[in-house]
Amino acid sequence: MDTSEAEVLPRIEIRDTEHIAGIIDTLGYHTHALSISLGESPICYPVTLGGLNHERRILSLALLDAQALEASGIVDQSLTLNAEGDTETLRFDAMALEVVRKNDLLEIQCSLPQALHTTSKRSSKRVRLLKGMQVRAGLTLYEDQPPITGRLRNISIGGALLEIPLAASASLKTDEAIARLELSFPNDEIFSSMGRIRHVNPAGRSHYAAVGVVFTGTERAHEQRLMYMVNETEREAVYRTGSGGRMSFPSPLYTSREPGDRRHTKRQRKKGQATPMVDALLEVARQLHIFLLALQNQRPLPAHCLLDSADTLLTLLNQQRQNLFYALHCLHRQPGWIQHSLNVAVRLGDLISAEPEYATQARDAVMAALVHDMGKLMLVDNTLPSIEGQLDTHQRHYLRSHVDVLLSALEGLDRLSPSMRHDVIQCINERLDGSGYPQGREEAVLSPIARMAAVIDTVDAMTRTRGDRRGKTAVEAYRYLYHRPGRFDKHWVTRYIQRHGFYPIGSLVKFSSGYLAWVMELDDSGQPRRVRVVRYLGRDGRTMNDILSRVDFAQLGTLEGLMRPEGFGLTPY
Repeated sequence: MDTSEAEVLPRIEIRDTEHIAGIIDTLGYHTHALSISLGESPICYPVTLGGLNHERRILSLALLDAQALEASGIVDQSLTLNAEGDTETLRFDAMALEVVRKNDLLEIQCSLPQALHTTSKRSSKRVRLLKGMQVRAGLTLYEDQPPITGRLRNISIGGALLEIPLAASASLKTDEAIARLELSFPNDEIFSSMGRIRHVNPAGRSHYAAVGVVFTGTERAHEQRLMYMVNETEREAVYRTGSGGRMSFPSPLYTSREPGDRRHTKRQRKKGQATPMVDALLEVARQLHIFLLALQNQRPLPAHCLLDSADTLLTLLNQQRQNLFYALHCLHRQPGWIQHSLNVAVRLGDLISAEPEYATQARDAVMAALVHDMGKLMLVDNTLPSIEGQLDTHQRHYLRSHVDVLLSALEGLDRLSPSMRHDVIQCINERLDGSGYPQGREEAVLSPIARMAAVIDTVDAMTRTRGDRRGKTAVEAYRYLYHRPGRFDKHWVTRYIQRHGFYPIGSLVKFSSGYLAWVMELDDSGQPRRVRVVRYLGRDGRTMNDILSRVDFAQLGTLEGLMRPEGFGLTPY
């Protein structure tokens, strides 16, 4: 198996002496044939590298079999050090300062080369990691922020290709600086470097993104370390494939310190327990991540991602409405903006479809709702490193610009209805009394769909726990909106409650006998008809996973009310 690839690149010149010194230091780690030529002579003499004195800036070379050369004739001559490798040819121009003969050996002291000519970049050799070669990667965009974790897919002297979950890729932009990239090898060795994002792309049909990064600010020691890691990665790949024969050996870099490590053991991945409904929602989430990547990186917008996603959600609503609402609460591993966008889109599609006057606009409304919060992710930078958690006053004010940022980015997307672009994206944060944003529009200019979307968006936002506050129960959110008719349209608040009841699907409820359960289905009057019992609050506090229908509710006692799940560390799935 070929584990490396070379790029055909133009000849370039480097005159950064510190960079040149670092490259000379790494020649001993790499497979280069070294030789020198004197002046304009085309004759090359094999040499070995004696070392580089950084303080004196002198390079030592040893020239073998040099009977035909006079030491005195080499002093003060210009010479060229040639380094021939598999993927590059390097030429260093220097001046001979001192030459000493020892029998057939000439020891040459020359000045640190002032120029380097190369036919390729030193990052051209890229070694791919085979399956089972696990190197953890941690990418930190901004200081004091937790790293985005993933794994290394290939590595070169100049950079690396990482694989990270699509769900963690929202803030990644082409040419974005990386505060720190950390690679953790199986033997617990860690390499850390600054870098820059070269590209971010979806990795096929997986739930991962392929992130190309370029190492920046690497010092001489880093270059030496990188050369070692590239060579050891190639060595391990050759060993694992058996292409090196009996002379190949495993790399200590990939020898785990954990007991029982076996290089050739195939690891069985634990299969997820997702239901088909959850799988369908995860595919919609994947499409939204792909669309956001295109937005973030100014690429052509894949309208099909929104069209297909809207059709999927409306089909599920039509066929298995209550199951869909429960499945929406089983996405706790997805980022908050994805959960919120999906919930708003599905509930808006549900409410619009139930209104004959607006039902034909359901698809366009769902498409707009799916993207309505993406502008917030486009604002992430070193002053707003995350939209999760507690924000200061400046950050909250800055975040309000997300609507205009998104509308500008969506200008070329013809498949998005202009009316829904206005009602759902532009006006979802407006309020009847003019206290909303971005334009402070008032009741008279807000359409019924804009008012409807504002109610749905606010209920979902209020029931979600954020870094600066805990989520409210559905009843608490209903009460908040209902008692503010000057801000929220009471008609749509009432219609929303009628559609979802006081015990919405996905809510955690408590029964008088001490049982906690997730609501899975409602009857026509909005009362729970089917629940998943997950915890007994009695003396033994046991964990359960029993699905019960109403005929079995007697053993649970009477329904007492809604509970906040974060207080118990529970998730619906």
